[in-house]
Amino acid sequence: MIFEQPSALKQRISEVTQRKASSNLKIFENTSEFMLIDVGDIMRLSGNDYLVTGHAREGRFGIDEQPKFWVKKTIDLTTGEKKIIKLVFLETFINKVGGTLFKFLRSPEKEAAVLLKMNEHPNFMHGLSVEDCAGNIVRIIDFVQGPSLYFYLRDLKISHREYYFQKFSRVMQLFIESVEAILSLHGHGLHHGDIRADHIIVNNQTGRHVWIDFDYDVSCLEFDIFCLGNVLHQVVGKGRHSLHDIRLQASNYPDFNSTLISEDMSLMFRYRVANLRKLYPYIPKPLNEILMRFSAGVSEPYKKVGDLLADLRFLFPS
Repeated sequence: MIFEQPSALKQRISEVTQRKASSNLKIFENTSEFMLIDVGDIMRLSGNDYLVTGHAREGRFGIDEQPKFWVKKTIDLTTGEKKIIKLVFLETFINKVGGTLFKFLRSPEKEAAVLLKMNEHPNFMHGLSVEDCAGNIVRIIDFVQGPSLYFYLRDLKISHREYYFQKFSRVMQLFIESVEAILSLHGHGLHHGDIRADHIIVNNQTGRHVWIDFDYDVSCLEFDIFCLGNVLHQVVGKGRHSLHDIRLQASNYPDFNSTLISEDMSLMFRYRVANLRKLYPYIPKPLNEILMRFSAGVSEPYKKVGDLLADLRFLFPS
C-alpha cells in the first residue's frame, strides 16, 4: 500500500524499524537514476512503498568489495518483510572459456522471465517484476535467509577428510537437486547465466540450495554447464584450491605427493585445480573422472546438463 500522508509514512517507518524516520523523506517513483536512491529513501512501486535500508554487495571477496548500487536492500512497508529490489543496470562484456567466446548482456527482461517461470520452484529465488513510472523493469525479490554455498563450505572448521566422510554426501545430494533445477529451467528455454557458488543460498529454513541472481543473458546455454562444473569442483573440494593455496598452505594437503600439470587445472580458471584426486586420493576415481571433464585437459566436455546430472545420479542415487 501507499502511505499518502507524510505523517502516516513516517509512523509506519518507525513501527517497522523501531527508529525515528528521517525528517526529509525522499520518495522515488522513477528509479532510472539509481545512484541517487540511498538509505532512508522510499521507492514507490506498483502501489506499494519500500524503505531502502542498504545496498547489496557481491559478498564473496570481503569488505573491500564495492556495493552494487542498483541492488537495494529494502523493507516492504505494508508487510514489514525484507525484500531485495533490483533496478535496471545495463552492461555487456565478452568472456572466453576454452576456445569459446560468450557474450553477456545484463537483462532485466530475462531475469523477469525466469522469475515468472520458476516462481513455484523451491530451488529458485522468488519474486515479481513491475514497471516503475518510467517503464523500468524492477524486480522485487523475497529475501532468502542463509549463507551462500561459497561461505558455507569456506567456514566449515573441519579438514577435507572429515568433510568428505561426514558431510559431503548430503551436500552433494543438495547440489544434485540444484542441477535438476537448472535442467528444469533449460526446459523452459531459459538459462541462469551466472552460476557460481555464491549464487546458491543454503536456505536456513528449508536447508535447500536456492539459486539467485540470474539477470545475465548469455549467448549460449553451454556456459551454464561450464559453470556447474566449477561449482562441482568446490562441492567435492570443500572450496577452491589454487596453486597459490598449495604452496602457502601445504599442511592442508597432507596426502598430496604428486605433480600438477596444465591438464590438471580447471578449464575456466587455469590457476585452480580440477584433478582433486591428486590432492585427496580418497576421492573415488569415477567421481574424479567427472571433475576432469571440466579440466583444461578435457577431450570430451559435457554438452548438456542432463548428461552431467545422469552421471551424478548414477554415482549418488537418492
